[in-house]
Amino acid sequence: MKVERLLAIVIMLLNKRRVSARELSDHFEVSLRTVYRDLETINAAGIPIVAYPGASGGYEIMENFTIDRQYLSLDELVAVIAALKGVHSSTDDKQIGQLLEKIKALLTTAPSSLQGSSHPVVYDFNPWGSTPAIAEKVNKLREAIEKRHRVRITYTKMQGDATERIIEPVTLIIKGYVWYVYGYCLQRQEDRLFRLSRIADMSVLTEEFSPRPYQIDKLEWLESWDTAERISLVLEFAPRVHVRVRDMFGTEAIETMQDGSLLVRTMMTDDEWLNGMLLSFGDALCVHEPAYVRQRIGDTVKRMTKLYE
Repeated sequence: MKVERLLAIVIMLLNKRRVSARELSDHFEVSLRTVYRDLETINAAGIPIVAYPGASGGYEIMENFTIDRQYLSLDELVAVIAALKGVHSSTDDKQIGQLLEKIKALLTTAPSSLQGSSHPVVYDFNPWGSTPAIAEKVNKLREAIEKRHRVRITYTKMQGDATERIIEPVTLIIKGYVWYVYGYCLQRQEDRLFRLSRIADMSVLTEEFSPRPYQIDKLEWLESWDTAERISLVLEFAPRVHVRVRDMFGTEAIETMQDGSLLVRTMMTDDEWLNGMLLSFGDALCVHEPAYVRQRIGDTVKRMTKLYE
């Protein structure tokens, strides 16, 4: 446990720069005396820790000190490379590309049997259906975020109406298969999440902005990620679409009937995506509940039928 704690302290100091003894004591649930002994041990091991007095004082690793490759195993380096390749697949980020090359260089001294090894998991964060237009938006917004430039966008809401906004982009997010930009909307005077596929026009302005008083790692956008109402659905699928049904729903939600049809009980967001998903199954799906969704799908099918009469 002590060895693990010592390594964790080193990583914490590398990531957070200056940390107080009290913060270390509270984080690892040990006494201040133990913390002081741990810091002395780390110092004796050749990792220079500097103490700073005063109210804003604490401990940090000496500037320009770097961790040698020996602190990471070859398997860990291969795992880092695999993850970085996945990130690099979703955006043409030169910094990530350079970092990838630097970490690859650490494997040059590895045994020949490991130099050609690959991680057992392939990470690919490039969304299905991603287009060059999306990639261009990602790169423009990334540059705007780095330079802290405001961005003018034309944004289309779910209802179909388009509005012009000026935003102060904070971060780019990829969730599932969709890209978003999170930032401050000057028109709404609040933080907003914008889906890139709904941004029709975008221009990076020369006007700069100052960061607002929030920390990126503490933004709680996940709590409001899905604000639409979730409803309980009972769906019956024909046997011929069983593969697609099992891909889309968890096994715990699926009941196989005597005739081979699949009865699915699930909770989903009641929005336009739901309508499109249900209709995509055609006559291989019957909506049992709720009644108003069954009616809505039926009415849509009737309107579609008239188009082909």
